[in-house]
Amino acid sequence: MNTNKFILIEYNNAPYPEGYSSDIKEVAGHLDKAEIETAEKYSLHTEYSYGIRKFDSNLISSFEELKSSHKNGVPQLWKSDKWAKEFAEFIIALTKDKNAPAVIEIHPPFNDYCDIDLFLERYKFFENRIHKVYPETTIVIENRSGAIYKGGKFIVSKAKEIAELCQKIEENNINLGVVLDFPQLLTAENIDTLKFNEDKYFKAINDIAKYREIIKGIHIWGKKKSESGRWVAHAGNLDTYFGDNQNNKSAFINGIMCVCDDSIQRFLVPEVNTGADDLACIINDIFTFEDK
Repeated sequence: MNTNKFILIEYNNAPYPEGYSSDIKEVAGHLDKAEIETAEKYSLHTEYSYGIRKFDSNLISSFEELKSSHKNGVPQLWKSDKWAKEFAEFIIALTKDKNAPAVIEIHPPFNDYCDIDLFLERYKFFENRIHKVYPETTIVIENRSGAIYKGGKFIVSKAKEIAELCQKIEENNINLGVVLDFPQLLTAENIDTLKFNEDKYFKAINDIAKYREIIKGIHIWGKKKSESGRWVAHAGNLDTYFGDNQNNKSAFINGIMCVCDDSIQRFLVPEVNTGADDLACIINDIFTFEDK
């Protein structure tokens, strides 16, 4: 099997199946964290604003803008220049006395108070400070879809928004990569995996693929339905996600490979919460397809 295309990151302390290995762990670093897990080499997954935070740790008490920037408890990322500066200091304090993070993964703000241009202006304050302390750390942003936040949506969610962000990163020579979460992209584009619209999917992929040099990694995971018929994210595998339709699953993976069709090594994070068998299924799907 050819694993050279991807740099594997261990998610949720789940070891990779036999034949695969990773020396980077994903470590949680959201705003309610006061300390992080120790790891030799790690990717710090920062606040992603899905749900409510308490904002009551000893660490965050020093950062008034971070504490006050929320709506009904859901963090409002990149709310101001001051927020960006405090966020950098929060991460530096959170990782103090640890190894420098290999990767810092950030997330986009909501569109009721910020747009892509304003985000990038605020990001520069953050990046300048982080790279003064951790000059070798790679900073990436993940596309997001879905939160309990009311009043706005994530500014980087659909393919056209991802492409716009990539274009502006490229044009302005900004030191920021994109991690492309494929299941969240499907959600944002309203693509039903059980009635898979391949043309719509590849239109989204084509919008993004022209900026593949900005894409530094991918997230991949499955879904399965609960007994009540509700989709459960980060559960099951690609077979449960695509209703055991092998043609549609193959088309989905082909879209991933279209974005990764070059010599760049990208981070791969399999966000699987339902055990070793589901993780093995997804990893084997990706690498079996890649070897063809």
